[in-house]
Amino acid sequence: MCESEEIFYEDERRLKESGVRNVFTPHTPINQENLFRGRITEVQQILSTLNTPGQHVLLFGDRGVGKSSLANIASSKLIKIAGKDLVIKRCSKSDSFSTIFESALMKCGIDISIQSKNISGSFSIKGIGCQESTEYNGFMDKVQSPSWIYEKLKDLNTLLLIDEFDSIQNKEDKHKVAELIKLLSDSNSSFKIFVVGIAESAEELTAGHPSVQRCLKEIKLSKMSQRELVDIINSGSAKLKLNFTRDAKFRICRLSSGYPHFTHLISLKSAEGAIINEVTDIDIDDVNEAIEKSILDCENSLRQSYDETVKSSSTMIVYRKILYATALCYDEFIRSKSIRFIYNLIFDEEITQQRLNQYLSKLVSNSNDKILRRLTKGVYRFTDPRMSSYIRLVQSDMYSDKEESIYANMKVESI
Repeated sequence: MCESEEIFYEDERRLKESGVRNVFTPHTPINQENLFRGRITEVQQILSTLNTPGQHVLLFGDRGVGKSSLANIASSKLIKIAGKDLVIKRCSKSDSFSTIFESALMKCGIDISIQSKNISGSFSIKGIGCQESTEYNGFMDKVQSPSWIYEKLKDLNTLLLIDEFDSIQNKEDKHKVAELIKLLSDSNSSFKIFVVGIAESAEELTAGHPSVQRCLKEIKLSKMSQRELVDIINSGSAKLKLNFTRDAKFRICRLSSGYPHFTHLISLKSAEGAIINEVTDIDIDDVNEAIEKSILDCENSLRQSYDETVKSSSTMIVYRKILYATALCYDEFIRSKSIRFIYNLIFDEEITQQRLNQYLSKLVSNSNDKILRRLTKGVYRFTDPRMSSYIRLVQSDMYSDKEESIYANMKVESI
């Protein structure tokens, strides 16, 4: 074994021993309450709703805002408060209405995977042998009915957490889930449903069911505040006996753009560097060094979308500047005048609306096939909202102290 391999294995051993990858977890939802930070208002709202007769919850929002972690923690708290059993279903593209409730139905002794069952018996009358056979059909037809499933589940004191509900492909299946929720609500059933999924609106997940809103509390999970992101860093560093300086924490929060996924990712890479180098203090230079490693760990979909946009352009530098200015717009709905304002402030050069529009025409479409999606005239949104954080990471060479004045100046601009 060469020396570099030995160093690598020794570093991995120390990282494993430190538990750092169980503290900062960008790739897995949080399951332990002592590792969960922020979202106090949302946790209380979910618990209050699920503890109210006839009420169920739909939690939705963008990818990366921490929906699954919040759902895990809120569900864990509810079963302690209400004494409910917990059944978790994480959906995939192959799931349907019937498979969503498969585990819950098993609690009633119903196995929907059984297609049919043949029971045979024999008896004799005065020496004449007879054999009787009865065939029971499976549940595959019945399990397609919301009312049938309702009858089987209504008396269970159970919480069913349905995560990644956006993976369900068939709108009719989503509509059936909404219908079942309404049936459970109308009868004040103790069986509760907690639906979680990626969506811009609740209607995307309920297939526009007209009367489910009365009994389904819709909670949109937005990006985290800077205070909540700092709390993630402080909590994790305390467990690891590390110290992130104020500047380091501020830099991580700015790069994260409100997404806890990126706070966990950058904090993890920064902490790993400190553990390997046997230091306890993490400064802004350490964070900047961790950025490259963080980029390598980002999802391929972000990398591919960005690369296709930038590398296909003959005027790459201008597109990079426009993308960076766009990424610095904290609002979910990005206005072209905000892009111009930030561009002029950061790069000390004017860009006219006409020139900006020429470049935006290559970046924007009315669908999801480009990096930005047009919502209305002069208003855009990143097709994948996490792209704002990815751009700030991959273009961190464009960072300057002028960014600190953006938010104050934007307030003045809007007066």
